[in-house]
Amino acid sequence: MFFPIRYADDFVVLVSGTEEDAIAEKEALANYLRQTTGLELSPEKTKITPVTEGFEFLGFHVAMRWDTRYGYFPRVEIPKAKAADLRHKIKVLTKVNTNLVTLGQKLEELNFILRGWAGYYRHCARAGKVFTAIDWFVTRRIWCWLRKKYRKARARDMMRFFGPSGRRPTRRLWREGPREQYVLAWTSITRFLLGWMKPPPFAISSGEPDAYRKAHVRFGERR
Repeated sequence: MFFPIRYADDFVVLVSGTEEDAIAEKEALANYLRQTTGLELSPEKTKITPVTEGFEFLGFHVAMRWDTRYGYFPRVEIPKAKAADLRHKIKVLTKVNTNLVTLGQKLEELNFILRGWAGYYRHCARAGKVFTAIDWFVTRRIWCWLRKKYRKARARDMMRFFGPSGRRPTRRLWREGPREQYVLAWTSITRFLLGWMKPPPFAISSGEPDAYRKAHVRFGERR
């Protein structure tokens, strides 16, 4: 076993070796869980795959990519299925049966989803390209939503809702009063810094020197 990654009851085991080594590691882990906890590995969720093909973990696509400058290196990407799911959710929220609210209320509803989605995937490689495509899709869907809401209005009348942003006046977007369309492309996209991570109290071994005091100090800091 090369390196384990765990989050709650989901985990990934990276094996340095052949496929046979990975299968042997999987069987050993399955036997250990069965004997110590009585749990079984899920056949549907358990998969052995080369890291060059990648795998999905916690909504991310993790894979090794080849670069002519650096060779193989790990990369975390936004799965295409997740971006498609977001587009579908936006489309459902902007259907004709949802036009009984004001534009400001609709923007607030969409922004709640877009802001959370962008914050979750802002550490992924090439996230800016995906964010820009979704921004264009949201702009188009809001236009269609307004056309359904104001069927007899002229296009120039509806464009009064399309004005300069309060954050960046050079960018025009949908807005009504203080509420305006959230732009995913403005989200800061950076690598995740491992220095931000701190071991939680439950991950500290009781046999570690001064572990009890460290656990209480870290818990107090997190509160």
